[in-house]
Amino acid sequence: MALGVVLPWMAGLVAGQAAHGAIASFGAYLMMVSFPRLPEAGRAKVLLSAAFVISLFAMVGGRVELGSGPFFACALAAALAQGAGELRGGYLRLPVALAALAFFLSVGQVPAGGDVVYGLTFLAGTLWALLFVLFFIPVAKKAVDAERLELLKNAAQRRFLAGIASISLLGSIAACFSPGAHPCWLAAAGLRVTKPTRRETLYRMKARGLGTLLGAAAGGLMLGLLAPAPWLHALLVGALVFVMLVIGAKRYGIWSFCLTAVALTFNFSPEAGALAIAANRVLLTIAGIGVACLMLPLLPPSPDADRLGG
Repeated sequence: MALGVVLPWMAGLVAGQAAHGAIASFGAYLMMVSFPRLPEAGRAKVLLSAAFVISLFAMVGGRVELGSGPFFACALAAALAQGAGELRGGYLRLPVALAALAFFLSVGQVPAGGDVVYGLTFLAGTLWALLFVLFFIPVAKKAVDAERLELLKNAAQRRFLAGIASISLLGSIAACFSPGAHPCWLAAAGLRVTKPTRRETLYRMKARGLGTLLGAAAGGLMLGLLAPAPWLHALLVGALVFVMLVIGAKRYGIWSFCLTAVALTFNFSPEAGALAIAANRVLLTIAGIGVACLMLPLLPPSPDADRLGG
């Protein structure tokens, strides 16, 4: 699977289209880490839905301009989609969350060819990944059913969606004043640690905060040092993906380190200076987690039967 992630990138290098190869690899990467298990029935529908959602969010992110009205509207929509996915659960929970990540990381990153070509290249990468997901990802022994949203009856669900929307908007505003490439990582970092309750979010911050910070630093260093050596860059990304798939998402710290490092090495307009890039990534991550901390009072305090309407 790790080799499958980097093969489009390598093909792009051979064809003289390194940026588009990297875009396809990024789409393949997000698809491959979206499914720890597959449903026994309806796999094609779930996988195609995930590929479409991730690619659509990426294309929209490439289309909007940082600081514009459409940017803020789409940032809010991405956060609410992630929030609804968290509350519902099911097989599309992680793909929708990673689609929100793809949206923020695509803002201001579209290379030559335009946003439509960017989105189609992203889609090609996700569809390429389906071959590996179908072959290597095991089927769940027990069905994972999505829960119902009951926003009119459930105050805890409303508070969570209000909290995650506020994190997205505040993070997006702060990103407009942040220097360097990938300023929207600030909002994405805040969303990555946010869960439906205050207790879960605090645990996520502790369990993944250090891994996210170290991953941001590693991603920045890799991008700055290896941009002149694209083959080595692609191979090291493949190695990180391999480690990530081996350890699994339950080891939050190492998993989030790999997720952050890999996501931030897919930069299609890198700046100069490895230390400056790494420092920028770390500061954006700290700021994003800080925004999430500010919104903790909006979140329900702890899991209970009312959170999911059960």
